[in-house]
Amino acid sequence: MNLGTALLALAFLALTSSTLILSRAYLADDEHYLGYTTPLVGIGATLLVSALVQLTYQFVVTDYSNAYVWQNTADYLPILYRITGVYAANKGSVLLWATIVAIVALVAIAARGVPDRHTRLVYALTTGVVAYFTAMLLSDSPFAPARGEFPNAPPGFVPASGQGLNALLVDPYMAIHPPVMFTAYALLTMPFAIGAAHFVSVLRGDGGLFAAWQGTLTRWLRLGWLFLTGAVALGGFWSYTVLGWGGIWAWDPVETAILIPWLFLTGTLHAVTNYRPGKRYTILAPAMTATVFALAIYTTTIVRSGVFRSVHSFADGGIGIAFLLLMAVTAVLGVGLPLGYWAWKNDDAGLTDGKLLTRSNLLHLAVLLFGLLTFVSLWGLSFPVLRNAITGLEVAVEPRYYNLWSYPLVLSVLLLLGFYMDFDVEGRRRSLVGLGVFAAATLLATFIAPSATWQLSSPRPTDAFVYRIIGSASVLSALPPVAYVILAMLKRGLVRIPAAVTRNAKLKELGIMLIHVAAALLVLSLPFMYLFGGQASVMAATGQGNIDSSAQQVPGSEYSIRVLNNTTNEFPRDPDLSDYALTAEQVTARGDTLNGSVQTLYGNVTAVRNGPQATVAQLDGSPIWVGLVDRNGTNVSLQPGQSIAARGQLLWEFVPQTDAVLLTGPQTIGPAADPPESVEPTRVIARGAAVAVYEDGDLLTSGVVGQREYVRQGGLQVRDVLIDRGLVSDTYVIAGVSDGTASITIKRVPMMTLLRVSLVLLLLGMGLVFIFDPRHGLAQRTSAAHSQSTADTEAAD
Repeated sequence: MNLGTALLALAFLALTSSTLILSRAYLADDEHYLGYTTPLVGIGATLLVSALVQLTYQFVVTDYSNAYVWQNTADYLPILYRITGVYAANKGSVLLWATIVAIVALVAIAARGVPDRHTRLVYALTTGVVAYFTAMLLSDSPFAPARGEFPNAPPGFVPASGQGLNALLVDPYMAIHPPVMFTAYALLTMPFAIGAAHFVSVLRGDGGLFAAWQGTLTRWLRLGWLFLTGAVALGGFWSYTVLGWGGIWAWDPVETAILIPWLFLTGTLHAVTNYRPGKRYTILAPAMTATVFALAIYTTTIVRSGVFRSVHSFADGGIGIAFLLLMAVTAVLGVGLPLGYWAWKNDDAGLTDGKLLTRSNLLHLAVLLFGLLTFVSLWGLSFPVLRNAITGLEVAVEPRYYNLWSYPLVLSVLLLLGFYMDFDVEGRRRSLVGLGVFAAATLLATFIAPSATWQLSSPRPTDAFVYRIIGSASVLSALPPVAYVILAMLKRGLVRIPAAVTRNAKLKELGIMLIHVAAALLVLSLPFMYLFGGQASVMAATGQGNIDSSAQQVPGSEYSIRVLNNTTNEFPRDPDLSDYALTAEQVTARGDTLNGSVQTLYGNVTAVRNGPQATVAQLDGSPIWVGLVDRNGTNVSLQPGQSIAARGQLLWEFVPQTDAVLLTGPQTIGPAADPPESVEPTRVIARGAAVAVYEDGDLLTSGVVGQREYVRQGGLQVRDVLIDRGLVSDTYVIAGVSDGTASITIKRVPMMTLLRVSLVLLLLGMGLVFIFDPRHGLAQRTSAAHSQSTADTEAAD
């Protein structure tokens, strides 16, 4: 057993032991052995962190004795992208996920302790999730030896080079996006455990625990929302810069999979805000809390089912029975228990004091709308899988399905939000008038489409009636609800912020205002970005002798373009021999494990033997020789004292009185100081055109556009785009370069600056609420803990 697997095994033992102790303590209401719980969780977390560090180290030093490392990295990659390889596929992703959940569990148990029976159940579920992840890693270890990938290889075989990282992951956004996403999912483990434990407790007749945990729960949910929002944004910007879409969203299955828990988490935060023990949301709030994590597991499982053909599917290794079982368990605990209790009890309060129009009921309606929005995306993601399972046919859900069903729900959410905030300040009568005005304006704007471009979608004759109605709606209908939200939020902020007594309360109110204004601006930017983004294309010569120095007009646009030169580069460029070639000493050390493999060797010629069919040259006085065959018609000669580099098949005990001979030819051998191109490893061929883009005769931007071809990864191509980030819109240039010509497309992408600002405001607003909420904020929690610590110290004195 290697070190990494041993660390996982010990972590599994520690975490399983803590889970069993906590479960026993809950079921028997017995505190025996409970003192071991925190140390065991700490040991488990430390071991998982150590395992992750060990795997990361193997990636950094490119230890190809590990199969997972061999599959997901290569020596030529910079350190950042070697580290990215750690979570490039399922095994590393699960290890990262498990490690973060273990840290979350340790922080939670260390901060709160295990003061009562209910707490034991919460932590038993949390550590149980980590133990299960660790068991998954033991059954399919990221530390499995590479020899398992080569059944005929001799013992001790180690590949000489790695397969490389998926080209789509070689981007700074994707170096950050997965850790942020898995941190968000890990943070949702605690709310899941609290919600599930609440229903287990009430079904056993022990009373609920949700009220006692509401403050802690709110902080976990808000922090999870922050990270999940960041993950969605980073993924969108990665798509924008790498895939050449000219936008950040295309309803790709993996994009949709992360949006689903985000939508439901947003609704859950509103439900928890509306929760009142014994009065309101006594079932719905804890049920939604438990369901968010179950949705994250479900969507993760679905997109790894192999049904989808997604550009994001770089981590698709099959779901396996382990993920299916985890999905089933989380669905039973997070969805089944709450539904069963609701069907049995059915006492969740809905209306307040028999009145229809109350702040509580408006929040109730908001939660319902977020639930419907979640269902639209969930059904679109699930339908292809269900259809494939039942009929064996692969189907795809078009983006227009998501757009057409989500759009009216989003407008309804905006109108409701504006009304709620106005109602909070103006009262019932005046807020109803405002709602009527903006709802009427929305309805009227739906039918005002200056051209077909303004329609949400182009209706088809074969479309269902509802698709034709919604698809023909004008995007002008988004303006009144967005304006309503912004005006209502500003009005509320001008009243509530000055009225707040403490600094923390003022900052919380500012955060609430920023979140909702940013959400409205985000909704405004997305449809206009896609519907009003124009593009035009032109063919241009890129050959060195054919470049026209004058600017070429792009037909149908105000742009002109000038090709300055063409570029073709191979990477790595002038690599050091030691980075990709072996010395005779290294070959001897690795022995016959290299037999039959294609290798590159270098060294000094110390002896030469000429024969009728070949010339063999000894390297560095060792038993390793280079055999030059097929010399006819070439002027290649080998002399003692030469320093050479050669590439070919390495055969062990092929010639008497030698250990190994590298069979090479005249095209694959040359001086070590200047090896032939056939010897140097070419992994990436970058073809591009340096261009200058003009708008109405004025220089707008310049740079290189083209594509990179990853020759050792099936010829996968990744676009190099040129983006000029303007205040009103981005100018987005993409090109396909080949055979002395470039097909250049220039896109205008409006509203991108507004979208970026909206995302920053969303994160800033929730950050303020998370830290400064006077009731459940982190600052309040820290202050209370400090006061308690001071009081304890004074009491001890």
